[in-house]
Amino acid sequence: MQLIVDEGKGDCFRACVTSLLGIPNDPELPNVDDPAWFFKWQKFLGPLGLEINYTDACWRNGYWIASVKSKNFATCTHAIVMQQQEVFHDPSTKARYEEGESLLGSTVVNGGWFLEVADASKLAALVEMQKKYPPQ
Repeated sequence: MQLIVDEGKGDCFRACVTSLLGIPNDPELPNVDDPAWFFKWQKFLGPLGLEINYTDACWRNGYWIASVKSKNFATCTHAIVMQQQEVFHDPSTKARYEEGESLLGSTVVNGGWFLEVADASKLAALVEMQKKYPPQ
């Protein structure tokens, strides 16, 4: 879940990435209020064999992070985890998109982020990281 819910300063994207990684949302991890956030995520994910990529042609199979219109702040976007075309997890602690809600064909989605395997030989490091945290 998000730790910060504030107009223009939330940590929904970080909450989504950590959700996909199976680790807790840690304030020490990069957040979008840092101008170098994207490069810091790539640096964090690289040793785990992963990278993050964005596309506005976002509908894919599997899990991905959708950039959507915020339900809480009129001028902001919000990040949620999708499974194909359905909402899988909205990390907001306020108004939320409903789990299982299909957003296919909706105008609320404006792009998507994908965690992709860049080096499969490094994925064991992710498993070791996940072992440090009890299942939630």
